[in-house]
Amino acid sequence: MHRREGLTGKRLLLMGSKSFRAKRLPAVVIEKIDEAIDRKMTIIVGEAPGANQLYQDYLKSRSYAKVIVGHAKSIRYNAGNWPTVPYGSDVHERETNMIGDCDSAITIWGDASGVIAENLELLKRRGIPTFLYEYSSKTGRAKSGWLDPKRVYDHYYYWKEFMRAGKRKEANR
Repeated sequence: MHRREGLTGKRLLLMGSKSFRAKRLPAVVIEKIDEAIDRKMTIIVGEAPGANQLYQDYLKSRSYAKVIVGHAKSIRYNAGNWPTVPYGSDVHERETNMIGDCDSAITIWGDASGVIAENLELLKRRGIPTFLYEYSSKTGRAKSGWLDPKRVYDHYYYWKEFMRAGKRKEANR
């Protein structure tokens, strides 16, 4: 597995922790979003509070129109009244399908969130270039950079997939 860096393709996914409580996006994240806007990429963003709300507010402040708001069962937030796409019926299906619909990603990962960790593993395994902003609310520390293909983000990734496969088998009986 090789390391891919830099935004590529035509579709960018913005995802992040709902526990991200900053007042504004970090400057390094804004820089990457601005790069995507300059390249006229279609931006896919979620509708949950936290990082997704900040992403949407920033895109609206830039009057950017090439935005899709992805959701599962309902829309909680759509700052720009952009088109919406139902990517699945639950969180896991939504996240997986949104990842499958992007060429690059920017992710804000707070406090080692398990859902985001699982998404990072999926992005890594699919070789999707992902800019990661990682922070801890306990220490106040943050770091950013491109996803490391050698790092394990979710130690339970394979176990979760195994359990989901078992539930699918039971449901099909």
